[in-house]
Amino acid sequence: MKITGARAERFLSKPPDDLIGVLLFGPDRGLVRERGAALAKLFIKDPDDAFAVTQLTADDLTGDVARLSDEMSALSLLGDARLVRLRLDHERAGAAISKIIKELDANPERAEAKLIIEAGDMTTRSAIRKAFDAAGKFAAVGCYTDSAADVGNMVRGTLNDLGIKIEPDALAMWVPLLEGDRGLTRGEIEKMAVYKGYGTEAGASVTIEDIKSVAAGGQSASIDDIINFTMGGKVDDADTMFRRAVAGKLNTVVILFSLQRHISRLLEAQGKMQRGDSAENAIRSLRPPVFGMAQRDFVRQLNLWPSSALQRALSQTLDVEKNVKTAASPADALVGRLLLALSSFAARRH
Repeated sequence: MKITGARAERFLSKPPDDLIGVLLFGPDRGLVRERGAALAKLFIKDPDDAFAVTQLTADDLTGDVARLSDEMSALSLLGDARLVRLRLDHERAGAAISKIIKELDANPERAEAKLIIEAGDMTTRSAIRKAFDAAGKFAAVGCYTDSAADVGNMVRGTLNDLGIKIEPDALAMWVPLLEGDRGLTRGEIEKMAVYKGYGTEAGASVTIEDIKSVAAGGQSASIDDIINFTMGGKVDDADTMFRRAVAGKLNTVVILFSLQRHISRLLEAQGKMQRGDSAENAIRSLRPPVFGMAQRDFVRQLNLWPSSALQRALSQTLDVEKNVKTAASPADALVGRLLLALSSFAARRH
């Protein structure tokens, strides 16, 4: 079945009991991931339970697409609910996957697990999308970019819940920098909340100066330089700039969040290139766009970093984030070691 518009949120918040699986697709990969994570919590008690959840990628099915059918029909060892999550970065096995969906839709008793597929943008010619659209027990949900009004409401609502206000001029400056990806938007809001002390100070308010200092695309050159030197393999320059930032009392968690956003944007651009876009077109289509001279550095980094390495790098930043949130963890040291490791890897790729 095809779920569109305002129906999507209502449908995903309370899916039918007999629903077998959902295809989440669209240009907003952050929204795809956010909805996938929320849906997983509805389908299964513990989405992190390795015994109950099977994680697959499109590459796992290349040459062995029957594995998806096997996982969907496999019984749970403990009799609990099971979930199969498939990250679809390409559709080389699209015809075979669509056939499996049609067979399960016609014979729902064979499905012993729920299915969540997370994909990028899909055309109406996609075999997988067609199969989900036409099915009765599978649903296809498009995930499209939030409007400026939606982003503004998200910013105000999230900050307000933390006791942080935002000045109208600051919001007007920030919203255009946030449009394009729900996940990255939330990351930027989280970064700003950290910068403002999570509302621990009475009367905390985000100003234009805060946007210029912290927000991606609006921040001072120092954070941009640290990230570009790191991802560009300039080890000494990255280390020097990071030490200056620490000496200047810049919150290193802000640097970490900015690094996560930058790596996610590199991955998004690479995904567009894998679908046939040139590097220049992929970069121009990012939201917010990569501006001016930064485009040259961005293209260079796309050439230095293979997709698999970027995925590992993003995973490492998330591990560091968990560690720095632990009481008494040495944030400066952890982030510094991460920057050194990433810049050293990029340097070896030259």
